[in-house]
Amino acid sequence: MDTKAPVSSLCLFKETRTDLQPTSPGTVIQIQIPSTSTFSVRSRQQRHILRTTPIYKDEDSFNKHYPASSSSVYFGKFKKHPRNFLWRVLQEGKVLELRSVDLSKSNRETREAVFTIQLHLPVKIKHGGVALADSEDQNVLNAFALTKGNELYTFAVPKDFFCDAAASEEDIGRWCKVSKPATFSISTPHSLIAGSSLQLVVSLSDGRLLQLTRRKDEDGSKWHESTYGDGQWASSLRGLVRWQGSNTVRYDGTTLEQSTPIAMAVSPNKKHIFAVCLNHTLRIWNPKKATSVFSKDLLCQHREPHEVPRLMLDPGSPNVLQVFRTDTGAEGDLYYAVTFSPYDFGQFKFWGVRDPDHGDRGVRDLYPEYSLKPPDPDPSPESKAIWKVADFKVKDSREGKGLEMWVLMRSNRRYKLYSLKFEILDLANAWQDQWSAAATETMDQLPHQQVSDLDPVDATDKWLDFIFYPGKYPQTVLESALALYCSERSVSLSDVKGPLKQRMCSAVASRVNSAESRTELTNYRKATDQEWAVVWQDIQDLNKSRWEILSLSYDDYAEMPWIVFADGCSAIRTCSKIELIAQNGRATLAGSLNLLEQPSIEMEIGDEPKLPDELAVIIEAAATFRQSFSYRLRQACNTVLATELWLDASYSVPLRIQAFYDQCNFGEEIGSAPFDDLLTALEPLGGFNGLDTDTFLSILDERSHKLPPNSSDLLHTKFGLRILINGAREMVQLCERILFDLLTLVVFVDMEIDRDETPMENFDAPRIYMALLELLKQYQIMQWLARNTRMHKSEHPAIPEAGTIHFSSKEHIKTSTVLESLFALDLAAQSDTTQSQSEALTHSIEDLLQWVVGGNYEEVTLDDVLVYVQSNLLANKNIDLASDFLRYQPSTAWGTYIKGRLSLLQGDFTEAAFHFKKAAFKLSRPSSFDYYDASDSLLSPMEAVHFGHGLTTYYTHVLNLFDSFSSPTLMAHFAHLALQLSPASHASSDENSTVLTSLFQASLQTTDFSTAYSALIRHPAPRMLLPTFVSSLLTTPNALPQLLAVPFPPNLQPDVDALISSHKASPRILAAWRLHHNDFRGAAAALLPPLQQSQAKVKRDGEGLENSYLSVINLLACAGENNDWVLSEDGSESKLGQTGVESRRKIVTIGGLRGKYQKELDRRSVIEGGRFGFVGGSDGVEMDVL
Repeated sequence: MDTKAPVSSLCLFKETRTDLQPTSPGTVIQIQIPSTSTFSVRSRQQRHILRTTPIYKDEDSFNKHYPASSSSVYFGKFKKHPRNFLWRVLQEGKVLELRSVDLSKSNRETREAVFTIQLHLPVKIKHGGVALADSEDQNVLNAFALTKGNELYTFAVPKDFFCDAAASEEDIGRWCKVSKPATFSISTPHSLIAGSSLQLVVSLSDGRLLQLTRRKDEDGSKWHESTYGDGQWASSLRGLVRWQGSNTVRYDGTTLEQSTPIAMAVSPNKKHIFAVCLNHTLRIWNPKKATSVFSKDLLCQHREPHEVPRLMLDPGSPNVLQVFRTDTGAEGDLYYAVTFSPYDFGQFKFWGVRDPDHGDRGVRDLYPEYSLKPPDPDPSPESKAIWKVADFKVKDSREGKGLEMWVLMRSNRRYKLYSLKFEILDLANAWQDQWSAAATETMDQLPHQQVSDLDPVDATDKWLDFIFYPGKYPQTVLESALALYCSERSVSLSDVKGPLKQRMCSAVASRVNSAESRTELTNYRKATDQEWAVVWQDIQDLNKSRWEILSLSYDDYAEMPWIVFADGCSAIRTCSKIELIAQNGRATLAGSLNLLEQPSIEMEIGDEPKLPDELAVIIEAAATFRQSFSYRLRQACNTVLATELWLDASYSVPLRIQAFYDQCNFGEEIGSAPFDDLLTALEPLGGFNGLDTDTFLSILDERSHKLPPNSSDLLHTKFGLRILINGAREMVQLCERILFDLLTLVVFVDMEIDRDETPMENFDAPRIYMALLELLKQYQIMQWLARNTRMHKSEHPAIPEAGTIHFSSKEHIKTSTVLESLFALDLAAQSDTTQSQSEALTHSIEDLLQWVVGGNYEEVTLDDVLVYVQSNLLANKNIDLASDFLRYQPSTAWGTYIKGRLSLLQGDFTEAAFHFKKAAFKLSRPSSFDYYDASDSLLSPMEAVHFGHGLTTYYTHVLNLFDSFSSPTLMAHFAHLALQLSPASHASSDENSTVLTSLFQASLQTTDFSTAYSALIRHPAPRMLLPTFVSSLLTTPNALPQLLAVPFPPNLQPDVDALISSHKASPRILAAWRLHHNDFRGAAAALLPPLQQSQAKVKRDGEGLENSYLSVINLLACAGENNDWVLSEDGSESKLGQTGVESRRKIVTIGGLRGKYQKELDRRSVIEGGRFGFVGGSDGVEMDVL
């Protein structure tokens, strides 16, 4: 029965794409495999750690070396991490790359497979010459590579290599073996598969099969060979000599016979080998009989020999055969096989296998009367696209879950993935109308944003945001595109080692500012936009080769398909509820309700349930309406919305809707055509009058999600986090777009429709409007978290130094989005034991988005989350990000305090003080709020206790903050506030003492000695502060007036006197202090030592000495008759000033000083008269000379 190709547009799945960039710098280990000529000699270990980003100067060089030529994912049979491995062949076949692509691991596994192993072979690998297999040892991964030199490499790669870079220092000869089977000397190998780590099957260019086996104790340096052909043909001369005139195909440098197997599979019972041959034939071999036991055309048609060349298959397409099992098959069938033929518009054949040794009786076409064509992605008669099957996979049925088939269709660079769930005995009925698809729209496929004179930002800023959006383009592509741009346009950069953004901006500016550009483009903004468009086109030209489809893989254990590209892969997950409605139109959902697991939307008790197609009408209509917007209207809506989201909720909602409508100028921007299109889109609901609040709210409920009550024991791997974050970005973008569309629709309908003509009794616009705004707030926050990146410390195994075996102990710094570093790292992965990993991934993404807005904790509000994010940014010193995130901060007391912390870090102390005082009242009141946890380590445990215990305690914390930022003025200000608000009963408390000490120190720093003195006097232990106070006074320029102005109490005056005496200040200050307090003898005692020192050092005139005598004499005279003396050191002129001479104390009286004063006057008189003495002679005897 010739049937049409099935058509399905129902999208039940979603592609989540990621590139294959290293998870962190220094995690790519390159190992040079020695040539066979030097393998026996122990060579120097050639191992290198790749740390730099490769840059290619032209597109050809990039395409040859960067994207992979072949790649796939191998899913291990052991559940221990690492289990799944992605392999790629790079650099034109010279490099085999292996990496773990596990999405999660058990929290009991302490190590993670973050390293990528690149094996550099001396000879190129053949296309189809790579196979992976699990070893009996769970800690070893077996990889096999067939080279163009007809050599077979066996790599027993320890899985420790992927977890610990030091392990890769192991001698290559221990885990890498090379052999050259004897058969390869007479027959060229074409491709190979691995039945197990001990069995390989190689197809030969002459049509034979070669089975290679080894024992468990053999390492792969030698294999046991068995060749299979047609009867005795394998041993005949015809198998060795290629006859002239035979039909052959030249592929990859090898001449292939028509009978060459291009796709092979080992039967589940290991008794037979299946193969699809180049000549459009399915053949089955029995290894024990060493012969082919079954052969039939893929379409079960008889072919004449001359017809065979027209039906030759592509030698490079091994994806035409699969063997699978099912628990619900026909009686007598052991297992099944499925083949694909690209001819007759492409057909699948399902074969029931009972016993291949019995030929046609043991292998039968299950549906000979049906033509099972692949799904048609573009059934339109006007379409000229040619779609082909790129790959397919069939999932074995187990545990009663049934079979599932995945088909990947391709047309040039476009592709579409389809899925079919079926029972083998009911395949014909399911084939036509049970298919579903996967939505393939991804972020990097979105068109770039427009640039207009209406934009408030510069064209360069807008292009930078677009090009450098996290995860959009890898650095290698951007660097290579910049090099290509500069080379083709003769642009030279002055700073070739500067940041990439800076260099790219310089290159564009250089072109725009050139004389040629100025003559061609007078508008600078337009010229800049055009040059950036050229840069982006260069990026796209390089990037498109990275997403060339290479294979489709399916994880039977986790039940998730993967699409593998040249430099990336996509995990196929189930659609969330909102994605299911958004990705499918109303007509599709209405016609596919039987394929939906939950066909109706749950409503409140008593309400009629909503069907997905009803909700799709609203979403489609809103999207159609938004697509009619001009660029001016879109920008206006975005601008108004940015303000409207954070407007005080106390404002009247109808007035807010009116203001939104007026400010966006909907009345002028929306013409009759968009209005008519909107009305037509709403016809399935009955037009505008069919709009009701419940339908809108049901759409909003579809994006709601609850975290599981119990977390799993799984942690996201670093690779899994990439998939998680990319999926979250796509889901956030979709939901935000839907919410925006609905908001503009509600505003327009509420203001435009005349309620007298169209009552819309069930349409409550204000209620819907506020519900939409609340959700849009959340998604704008999520967008910000997913868009902004920062550097943070990451738990990471030791990173080896480049090219050495030495390892750095420094903490690893990683750049990631705020969403990942702040939320995703703490989130457990959903378990895939009770659900498929496709479902678990979607639920993990929803968990993450729910976690961002507070999880299941009803007491956690969005405001709490916003302040938590800001606290984390401040704690990690991300000042720029915190400044940008400031616009989302709420006006709560806690949020206001955090604003003050940001102002502190920005150096705006006045603004910080304003915020701290504004938040003081509520933050000082008793509360059960955990400030320490809410601050995410911004507050220390000691700081957190200052909240909720009164204003004095709170202001004490604030003054400590200003103290840490060296702001004594504000420190003193808040100390005053703390003391003013302190109860009288706490005057002598430790807290008051601390505040007084802080006030004292701050006042000294600002030379406010009166305030400092006030704090000192009120302090419970003033003598503790007194030394600092006196020292500060004595070091000021006006020390003496300041000192004498302080009214020290009598009990402190002796301490002050002692401090002044011990300080290296002028004796005159000490004398003035004592004189100020009527201590004449003390003042004289202070001036006497310098008088004696001056008298001892005088040689000629001794200027001012007589004034010193007079000062001391006058002071002693004021002391009174019985107190006119002081104690002093021995003042003899022969001893004063001499070192090492023991001093003696003696009484100096006023009479003695007067005598010395008179003697000094006489000495001056002699000198002035010229009658002075000389000192001469060897014994130093003084001689008088008159």
